[in-house]
Amino acid sequence: MFRVLLVDDEAGVRNSIKAKINWEAAGFQIEYEASNGEEALRILNGQPLPDLVITDIRMPQMDGINLIKACKERYPLIRTVVLSGYSDFEYTKAAIQLGVKDYLLKPVVRSELSDLLSKLALELEEDRHQQQRKQMDRIQSRQQLQILQEQLLLQLVNNEMFSLAAVKERMYQLQLSSLAADNLYMQFVTMEMRVPQGRLGEWHDRKDLLQLSFQMMGRELAEKEGRIFPFQDVSQPAMLHFLFLLDDTRAFDDFTARFVRELKRKIKQYLRLDSVAGIGEPFQGLNRIKNGYASSMLSWSQSTIEETAANGDKRTLELTNAFTPELERKLMLALENLDIRAFTKQVHALFTTDRDTPMMSFTFMTFRIILLFIAIAKKFELGNSSLQKHLFNCQMTVWDHRSREQVLEQLDELAHLVMDEVKKTRFAGGQTLVEAIRKYVDENYSYELTLSSLAEMFHLNETYLSGLFKQNAGITFSDYVTKLRMTKAEQLLGESELKLTDIATLVGYSSSSYFSTSFKKYYGMSPKEYREQVINKK
Repeated sequence: MFRVLLVDDEAGVRNSIKAKINWEAAGFQIEYEASNGEEALRILNGQPLPDLVITDIRMPQMDGINLIKACKERYPLIRTVVLSGYSDFEYTKAAIQLGVKDYLLKPVVRSELSDLLSKLALELEEDRHQQQRKQMDRIQSRQQLQILQEQLLLQLVNNEMFSLAAVKERMYQLQLSSLAADNLYMQFVTMEMRVPQGRLGEWHDRKDLLQLSFQMMGRELAEKEGRIFPFQDVSQPAMLHFLFLLDDTRAFDDFTARFVRELKRKIKQYLRLDSVAGIGEPFQGLNRIKNGYASSMLSWSQSTIEETAANGDKRTLELTNAFTPELERKLMLALENLDIRAFTKQVHALFTTDRDTPMMSFTFMTFRIILLFIAIAKKFELGNSSLQKHLFNCQMTVWDHRSREQVLEQLDELAHLVMDEVKKTRFAGGQTLVEAIRKYVDENYSYELTLSSLAEMFHLNETYLSGLFKQNAGITFSDYVTKLRMTKAEQLLGESELKLTDIATLVGYSSSSYFSTSFKKYYGMSPKEYREQVINKK
């Protein structure tokens, strides 16, 4: 049903028009009436907007021409129809110049009114469909963007980081420019939902519905608060991470604690679930992001349903900052080059024999190294992910260690497991190594990927990698990446109405023009032509 505002200074004329036809049968309902333009504007300012305004031209205080001007400026989507007499031709001409396409001559004839409403109903219905399609496009574009934003945050805390410049460029592309500024203060919070015994009953196999509700609730609260960026690891659907962005560290404690309390309350009240939370240490700068995440995960592993864990020991924070990106790089190189002696030397230097060093520091650094183990395992482990799952479970047992020696013993054991996996992939033959590289490319094709960066990442000569990749994949590296991106672009063009700029970003192109050029070269037609072809086939 379309809403109508009827404007005429004569009540008798309004009543006559209302009585002319069955408005509801025509798909319309006269919701509002006004006797002049000023009264009509007051109605428009305070009510749900009508779809159609039918207005007389000659009225006191504000005539129809000025009302139409105001509607065009303030409410451009409202359709307008003019009521005019034969003597009002000059007024009608002015209304037409303002974009009014329809008018009715007084006295209004029933058949003319009925025909006009039939035509307007079709146009308004099409307008509604277009607005719904645009709204769906906006929602879909937003969802795709949120997925990419979360993937980037997860990569930053779990995987080997691209160069800081590349990370910032990607943040700008994904509308995360607020995170790209230098020396920002940030903090992580990790939340996990836990199902009380007997909560599911006969619905035990539908735990996924509760997990989905938990994730939606966390994201909605984060969006409401602002400056909070949620993300999730799909392998851990009962967990949700939040990155908080604030101006300085003084505001963190109250903001994060209040957010955690509110989310725990909602989870308990609406989902009847328990939850645990870990609040990480504040940190400054993207190069410390993994330390901030690790401290959050460590706090989560220590927390209980009744109590939220949070780090806060100044001495601990100073020592955890010793885990620099440079140190992480050295440990990673030692593991991936199967140099256990170099790895052990670095770890022993990190785990000092200083009696004043709290066990909390050793626990954090253990946790941090386990995260490094997980990143390397993800990079080299093919087939199942049993090692990654084992390493994740080890995070829950770091609090069991009571001495520096116990910590070092577990790290040595895990390091050998990781190096065994690296050895199987790196030295089992070219096909296995290329499979690992292809897996990495498949997961990261939306980023800027170069043969040189991959060669460095997998410890290969660039020329050797180029030949090895083509020999085992049957296609050059650049052609493989292009094929991945084009296949995904083809899918998005056919299944969605996303803008070309959004699709370009989703598939890894820095500009829509470059994307369009590449697409036309690959498929022989522009993205727009391809989309039109798909639409015509449906």
